[in-house]
Amino acid sequence: MLPGGGFKIAKVFGIEIDINPTWLIIFALVGVSLSETMRGAGWPGHPGRFPAGVWPWVFGFGTAIVFFACLLAHELSHSYVAKRKGINIRRITLFLFGGVAEMSEDVSDATSELEMAAAGPAMTFFLAGVFYLLFRVVSANPNRGPLWIIPLWLLVYINLFIGVFNLLPGFPLDGGRVFRAILWKITGNLQKATRIATYGGEVVGVLLAAGGFVFVFLNAILTGVWLVVVGGFIFLLARSSYQQTLLQIAVADTKVKDLMYTGVPIIDEDTTLTDLRNQYFTTYHLPALPVAHHDGEVFGLVSRDDLATINPSEWDVLNAGRVAHVLTEEQIIGPEERLNKVLRRVMRAEQYLLVMDNGQVQGILTVDELQRYIRARSNVTQSGGKATGRQ
Repeated sequence: MLPGGGFKIAKVFGIEIDINPTWLIIFALVGVSLSETMRGAGWPGHPGRFPAGVWPWVFGFGTAIVFFACLLAHELSHSYVAKRKGINIRRITLFLFGGVAEMSEDVSDATSELEMAAAGPAMTFFLAGVFYLLFRVVSANPNRGPLWIIPLWLLVYINLFIGVFNLLPGFPLDGGRVFRAILWKITGNLQKATRIATYGGEVVGVLLAAGGFVFVFLNAILTGVWLVVVGGFIFLLARSSYQQTLLQIAVADTKVKDLMYTGVPIIDEDTTLTDLRNQYFTTYHLPALPVAHHDGEVFGLVSRDDLATINPSEWDVLNAGRVAHVLTEEQIIGPEERLNKVLRRVMRAEQYLLVMDNGQVQGILTVDELQRYIRARSNVTQSGGKATGRQ
């Protein structure tokens, strides 16, 4: 449901800012809509019209850029609070339906959830207030025309709308997360609070979609279709977010070391690919193996897929050190980390993560094994049983 992929445009507070290609669609739509709104428009309480020609388009798309900067500020507010709570935010991605922050883990208490969820709308309403003050100052000057006044007024209106919309009590909207945090704090039961907030998200999604069909019936087709799409997205995202919460609960008492494959061999960098296949991948049914320098320092991973991309005639010439991919921080995980804290990160991995402690390889955690364990654990949790991990 959430966007994947895009291109990096900036880095703020150590957080990558990415743009998903779908964002270009909504940017174009918003820019055109604002430009059309400005064409021939007056401004509140004043005579006159917006200049014709190219100016409505220049200021329309300029206002769209400022609007998306406001959305980014909204997400950065969430992220700033998250980082203060010790939760790492890897990136923020702007996409078709707004923006989303990629968190390393979910929050572990109701108070943190409440503060994080409220930070975004608070920033949006703050920006609406700033633009309103600017509008009042600029419009009080008789020499200022609609070129500056109308964009400011539109930014006030848009930020107010976004702020109110986000406060709708439907999970996973910010208002739904605030609602869940309050229920969580009252009941002490995360699953119950999420279930109730999810119902709210489904209701919001259905109502938006129903409103969209009404607009279509009234011949406001573009608005109607957009509401139907947004409503459907919120409905599906509410359900998937609830399932994500159930997974977090199911693995809350499990550590990485309980599930990892142990006894993982470390491959010397001079090992030929023929020996790698015949002596290691044939014996160890793992998607990848760690590769070390002669001094024993592990520096990379070589996978079965790497071998598949190389002509077998070259296997006796090339060695593991030549084809290994250098280890990144995202590919390493600690054995004592709890799965509910790192579930998001593990599920982002393509196939596996290397488990290391103080520079020493402890094992490999594969995504396939994690998924198998989650399915088993989810089935037995209701009956009070316990699924066993990989040893």
